[in-house]
Amino acid sequence: MLMEDLYRGKISPYSTIMTKNGKARDRLDKAQEALLAAQPEEKRSLIDASQDAYMELVMDEGEAAFAEGVRFGIRLMTEIFSTESNRRTQECEK
Repeated sequence: MLMEDLYRGKISPYSTIMTKNGKARDRLDKAQEALLAAQPEEKRSLIDASQDAYMELVMDEGEAAFAEGVRFGIRLMTEIFSTESNRRTQECEK
């Protein structure tokens, strides 16, 4: 069952949504290398720290977006099944 697999860690939704755009990844890597190369050695640690903080923010936002998506899906399914259940009840009462 889906819930059991999720609980047991057999499902890792985040790992399945990584970008498949290798060109974008390559451009980013090249841009970062060029930026670091253009800076004096003493400023490179500032760039690294900035990139690390940015990646942490991206990860936090990804987690929040995932959680909101799950909450939305649950609300949607609740509404669908609630409406369907109400419809069945009304049909049985006729």
